[in-house]
Amino acid sequence: MIMYESKSNMKKSSDIDFYLKYLPESIAKAIAFADDDIKSGVTEIRLRLNSPVSLTVNKENILLNSRGKRSDIKNCLFTGREELDYCINNFCDGSYHTQANNIKNGFIITRDGCRVGVCGNIIYTDNNINSQSDFVIDQITSVNMRVNRFVYFNNCPLLDIIKDNGGKINGALIYSPPGEGKTTLLRFIAAALSKGLYGLKRYRTALIDEKREVYMKDKMDGGLLDVFYGYKKAEGIDCATRTLNPDVIICDEIGGLEDTKSILSAQNSGVPLIATAHAGDFEQLKRKVNLSLLIENDVFLYFAGISLNRHNIMKYDIYRQLQ
Repeated sequence: MIMYESKSNMKKSSDIDFYLKYLPESIAKAIAFADDDIKSGVTEIRLRLNSPVSLTVNKENILLNSRGKRSDIKNCLFTGREELDYCINNFCDGSYHTQANNIKNGFIITRDGCRVGVCGNIIYTDNNINSQSDFVIDQITSVNMRVNRFVYFNNCPLLDIIKDNGGKINGALIYSPPGEGKTTLLRFIAAALSKGLYGLKRYRTALIDEKREVYMKDKMDGGLLDVFYGYKKAEGIDCATRTLNPDVIICDEIGGLEDTKSILSAQNSGVPLIATAHAGDFEQLKRKVNLSLLIENDVFLYFAGISLNRHNIMKYDIYRQLQ
């Protein structure tokens, strides 16, 4: 392995008001009144039944009072049943049953395409928690709104490598623990390749967005991007390879057995893959069985471990596979 180290400054673009429309007025106003450094850094808005409203800002959990100021737990905003039900009704667009299958899998997809994580109290239909029986969520007690951002990376080593290689794209796997910016980086790479940003030419780019967390219509349209929105990764990869003749396939959070099979099949067609995976370091990455198969079969030439510091500066540790 050959290792490179680099740091990247990021220019954020996000309209927090887009997310506030789903929240009760008291909570929305408090966030709207918050200082700009809080609003610009929010990555999650979290509501828990009979618990404080919390914001995740630069990896810190922040509580606010009704005036949008940082607060201790005694004086902060709390979420009651009424506030939580108001949010859930808005997330479901007034039709809870249409989201039933999604809710069982821990999320709601709003009419605008936002993905909201949920959990709560479940009831097994045959009263046997050890069986593989069906279940329903009787009551949602926590919601997590992830604030998607489009970030322009002024320094992106993975795209620099493509330019240094005369425009040739090789397979690359981006890895980190959750919350370090993998999806944000992948979103920019998809936009840059498909729209010819960052001094690149335009590439036919297939984006497999199973969880509906990568694609942002207003920031990513206008290029050579084909979006498989909501497709399972394995099905999207197969379909893109067979029917669209992409220059590159991009997908988030690989690691399942079906993902691996489809990726190995796509490799045989010569289409490079840029993807992400959860791992704390490269050694941990190699210990994951399905990912180790991809590594052994030379699907990826580059491996980029990333991390964010508290100032949102991204650090890259990039390994190149020796061939």
